[in-house]
Amino acid sequence: MAVLLDAASLAPGERADAIREFSWSINGRVEVGLPPNPHRQRAYVTTNALGSVKVSEIGWNVTRLLCTAVPVDEDMVPHVLVHLQEAGVSDVRQGGRHALRRAGDLTVLDDTKPYEVLFHGSTHSVLVRVPAHVLGLRPSLLDQITAVPLSSERPAVGATAAFFTRLARHQDAAGEAETALFTEASVDLIRAVVTAVLDRDDLARAPLNRTLLVRVQEYVRLHLADRDLTAERIAAEHDVSVRWLYLTLSRAGITLGEWIRTQRLEECRRELVSPVHQFMTIEAIAHRWGFASAAHFSRVFKTAYGVSPRELRLEHAAGRADSRRPD
Repeated sequence: MAVLLDAASLAPGERADAIREFSWSINGRVEVGLPPNPHRQRAYVTTNALGSVKVSEIGWNVTRLLCTAVPVDEDMVPHVLVHLQEAGVSDVRQGGRHALRRAGDLTVLDDTKPYEVLFHGSTHSVLVRVPAHVLGLRPSLLDQITAVPLSSERPAVGATAAFFTRLARHQDAAGEAETALFTEASVDLIRAVVTAVLDRDDLARAPLNRTLLVRVQEYVRLHLADRDLTAERIAAEHDVSVRWLYLTLSRAGITLGEWIRTQRLEECRRELVSPVHQFMTIEAIAHRWGFASAAHFSRVFKTAYGVSPRELRLEHAAGRADSRRPD
């Protein structure tokens, strides 16, 4: 189960200590800067351990994290911190480098060496904490990548960021078997990003091959609305042949066209039942998620869910109306 900190539920005088203690549990022993007025201190954090990997979703207005030189002793387990900035801006410093981290950027930090993070206002992020010995990258490689902003425009970085975001949102849904798979995929994705960004083809090849399926799935989810989401485009983005793409998917029991259609149908279903999209036409929702023909969309939707898009929308609209009626 995820551990939750909601500073708003605490008395103002208790917030600073609670935020600091929670930060230590996910960032290691760091100094935590906070707004001086306790009434303005905000933090909403969930964190969950997936095997040896700890995944945290963080929304707060902490002003600074400072890690001073900490000697590595037998009681301290070195960790690598992979941070995805989802909203807001922060400055990251380590190893003589300075990175301005914006929404969509990944950064890597080594918690056994001094670092500083300065936050420019409220931020929202996902933090993945992995024991260094589990990641298994040489210190010389980590030294080259820490505090370097890694843009999600890179396919490997974008897929990794999307995977970690979904992992943070759905932590409690994982069973024991899924947890093991998530842990392995998380570690391999980090290895793939680090070695690929450093152009170490000799080291990147294995983790890139192992994570191809995950990266392709996340890439497709990110581009479901694109009309030109073809096998050729997906293969080119991941630097593999179309034949190898199909082979990788078939080994996982996935038919590309059917899988893309299923994902698009699920996004359409989600918007059809959402009050946020109640004023969008069914045709507009279908086109938004890559269906060129409204008639074709209605047919495949009814085949998949047993009801037409219109019937599903009316059913949920009636349910919302009933819930608003006084008893």
